[in-house]
Amino acid sequence: ATGAGGAGNTPSSQRGFKRAAPGSKGEQLTLLALEIHAACRGALLPDPRHDSVHAIVLVAWEDAHDAVSADEVALLCGLVSAVQSLDPDVLIGWDIQRESLGYLVERAQHLGLNLLRALGRTPGLGSVKERQEDEWGALHASGIHATGRVLLNLWRLVRGEVGRTAEMARAFGIDFFSVLSRGSQYRVESLLVRLAHTQNYVMLSPSREQVGGQPAMEAIPLVMEPESRMYTSPVVVLDFQSLYPSQMIAYNLCYSTCLGRPSHVRAGQAAAALASADSGTDPAAGAKAGTAGAAGVGVRLGVTSYAVPPGVMTAGGPLDPDSLVIAPNGVAYAPASVRPGVLPRMLSELLNTRVMTKAAMKRHAVDRVLQRVLNARQMGLKLISNVTYGYTSAGFSGRMPFAELADSIVQSGRQTLENAIRLVEGHPHWKARVVYGDTDSLFVLLPGRSREEAFVVGAEIAAAVTACNPPPVTLKMEKVYQPCILQTKKRYVGYAYENPAQTCPTFDAKLT
Repeated sequence: ATGAGGAGNTPSSQRGFKRAAPGSKGEQLTLLALEIHAACRGALLPDPRHDSVHAIVLVAWEDAHDAVSADEVALLCGLVSAVQSLDPDVLIGWDIQRESLGYLVERAQHLGLNLLRALGRTPGLGSVKERQEDEWGALHASGIHATGRVLLNLWRLVRGEVGRTAEMARAFGIDFFSVLSRGSQYRVESLLVRLAHTQNYVMLSPSREQVGGQPAMEAIPLVMEPESRMYTSPVVVLDFQSLYPSQMIAYNLCYSTCLGRPSHVRAGQAAAALASADSGTDPAAGAKAGTAGAAGVGVRLGVTSYAVPPGVMTAGGPLDPDSLVIAPNGVAYAPASVRPGVLPRMLSELLNTRVMTKAAMKRHAVDRVLQRVLNARQMGLKLISNVTYGYTSAGFSGRMPFAELADSIVQSGRQTLENAIRLVEGHPHWKARVVYGDTDSLFVLLPGRSREEAFVVGAEIAAAVTACNPPPVTLKMEKVYQPCILQTKKRYVGYAYENPAQTCPTFDAKLT
């Protein structure tokens, strides 16, 4: 094969290839927009069998060129030359089937030209697509094909995006354009700031220096190295449903409930008592008066410092140490009975609303329009609940990162998974072994069992693990693999069965 930059054989590997320099105008994908101006007869719409093309407008990145053609055939040949010269990866048009490239293709056929083949990257060779009727593409995509190029029907893309965007804007309570232009943190904050306001909280707005000065995050999720081989016995796959959101709800993990490490609190209060003794003041009186140092010596907590007022974290006090929720990373949180967290309340409402939305989808299964609306809504609710943890852990670009809270969430999820593994492998009746685990999922091998027995044992495991955890932490059996191959982390393949009645398996692979 011969490259565009010179002759020679195609290299056998990617070694030696270079990407476009950062900041340069060269991108990995090049786009070319195409529109036309055609003649018409009176009030009739242009017909490619009768009405000629007067002008073709091409728009590429910072590239403009004007040319006048002697006739219509020369105009179409000029289009081919321009496209071959620019060599775009993607061709787009507003209505690419009827009023853009599609019109040109039909007009070229009337004039005896095969325009699509000429516009492709192999103009001398025919494509299999030329001989196929793409009925689905005609109704849902562009419906026309040029070898080596992606053809996009812009109005169809916008129509599908507008519906999803509108539902997300309604669900998140933000403006339409922000759904398209802003990231997940903005969406989380739009919900959190309104809910915090109803609870008389003010959102913290740390500086870049404060964000950079917070403690480094230490916790990582549990990702086991699988026992790499082929398994002919059933392997049950179980997943925790919304693991991180359920941890925040179950253990009341929130900005508003975090108290720091109890040892730090005691040290700060002891220092405050010593300082008060030296100055001859009463710490309790200072706390009531709101004087500096009344709450003790502040300790680092996230992006700021915080000190618990004296007498609060004592036996019989408002926050009895025995009633506190201690996360696996050693950070204490107020129980929900004392102070319900804002994040847990927000996530509970999101997950409950999603359950109601999915129930409404089942009740209105015959209404296709309503199905699309409700599906977009429940997907938006799922998205916002799953990215809430990321809002707390965005230590570089985050608006309100909180290292201790983020570590508590990850460590709680990791401990939940580890406890489930110990329960599964220690049960005398199941005789199971966990051969792989990844963040919120378990792969449980049942040696010598049948597939029907695997579904029974899988249901028992899901029920037992769920019963051992506070609500709403739920383990769900997803499927049974038989057989399957576990290669390495996040790479496996197998035949999947989702229920005992399924006789024909589906091929399932994860290669990321």
